[in-house]
Amino acid sequence: MKTIKAYLSTGIFILFFAINVIAQTDNANYTITFQGTWSDTTHPYPNFPTNAHWSDLVGATHNNTIVFVSPGTLATTGIEDVAERGLSAEFDLEVQSAITAGSAHLFINQPFDAFSPTSSASVDIVANKDFPLLSLASMIAPSPDWMIQVNSLSLLDTNGNWIPSIVMDLFPYDAGTEDGDTYEFINPESDPQELIHSVQNVAPFSNAKVGTLTISLVSLSTEEVSAKTPIYISTNSATKSIQIYNSSKKTIQQIEIYNAFGNLVKRYPNPTNEAIRTLTFPTANSGLYFVKLQSENGSITKKVLM
Repeated sequence: MKTIKAYLSTGIFILFFAINVIAQTDNANYTITFQGTWSDTTHPYPNFPTNAHWSDLVGATHNNTIVFVSPGTLATTGIEDVAERGLSAEFDLEVQSAITAGSAHLFINQPFDAFSPTSSASVDIVANKDFPLLSLASMIAPSPDWMIQVNSLSLLDTNGNWIPSIVMDLFPYDAGTEDGDTYEFINPESDPQELIHSVQNVAPFSNAKVGTLTISLVSLSTEEVSAKTPIYISTNSATKSIQIYNSSKKTIQQIEIYNAFGNLVKRYPNPTNEAIRTLTFPTANSGLYFVKLQSENGSITKKVLM
């Protein structure tokens, strides 16, 4: 195994672990983790907020026909809501519209594990080779409109292979939608709206990063449950969990989990139609299981290893 380091002009550091991984399947399971490092130590400021925290980490996987967030462009209404108020409903609508148009594949929305600027958010996704780009955003809160952003990061290398690991240092950005240079939540709107731009080393921020993004390839074995209703299933043996990805939020009427002997492990009648649902079985033995989904298009059973 060899390691390749790349330094980009934006100050982003990416670490690729180059091994013989090929895109032999359309789908790949990834774990995305953002670890906050923003604090009054890394970014000393006289009025560092006592309630400093991150809004939910939101994002999408998509193709190159759409851009959700990018420095040098105007923020969309969805990104404005994320950066100013930490709200994701409008951004969700933008992603769902792109999914319907065939430009996006998944909507991502993951809360942080604690109300802290040094907390983390981690989510498992299923990436599809037709939608290999990842975009993310989270509000630096409280603030006028400051955020972290990731713009159209490809999970495929130039040869079309799934990248095993990516590590990025993330820095603060201004969404250009609200005036203000202190950690105040209420501020006047920017008129005219400005372009999204970096505020690295601009008070109250230092030159230090505000967090680290780690993206790790888990497996290439994910299967699509239904071409008509795109629902994906993946597993994480380390956490003894099953992830069901239902980006279009189609109605799933029932979920049943069976062990290798055909015994029912768990039944979930009338589950909520979340874009990503994680089912955890901490005491389950490792081995073969069956996931049976009853949807509006009928039922289907898939084998998984956990």
